[in-house]
Amino acid sequence: MSEESLDVDLQRASAAWPRPLRVGLVDPDPDPAWPDEARHWGVRLGLPVHHVGATAVPGLPAVPQIDLLVLVDDPDDEVLHLAFEARDLAPRGPGVWRRPALSDEACPTAVEVRLLRPEDPAVEPFLRFRDLLRSDPHAAQRYTDVRRGLAGDYDDLGVYRRAKGPVIAALLRG
Repeated sequence: MSEESLDVDLQRASAAWPRPLRVGLVDPDPDPAWPDEARHWGVRLGLPVHHVGATAVPGLPAVPQIDLLVLVDDPDDEVLHLAFEARDLAPRGPGVWRRPALSDEACPTAVEVRLLRPEDPAVEPFLRFRDLLRSDPHAAQRYTDVRRGLAGDYDDLGVYRRAKGPVIAALLRG
């Protein structure tokens, strides 16, 4: 392979590689429709959904992405995967589907859908953390303060998520 063709292949690979998302928190006032979008996604998917994450907490600043938890008997069900693809969701890893923000009137915000079995031990912390933030203003403020600091430090949403993990664990412990 020539140097020139190697350069072209590397440029193509680089252009195709997904870029990190810039982390920025949005105050909920400009977009009070987040809960409505989550409900709309439940209808769109034909499945009961649990709206989790910061967009599920009234008044909490959030990364503008609707996080949904869907409990299914088989997260690897091919029919379910085809239905998700038909709704412009793309696989992002085992049991995780994502659609970027679009100019879709009903659902303009990015969405991430996590498929878990009802008995999966990860289900309870997702729901408990959402409920904690909804019911405890001190915990919600502490979480917001930490996320505001992290949002300024990270350009990569994945790194940002991992960095806030210890804070979530501490808040869940009480």
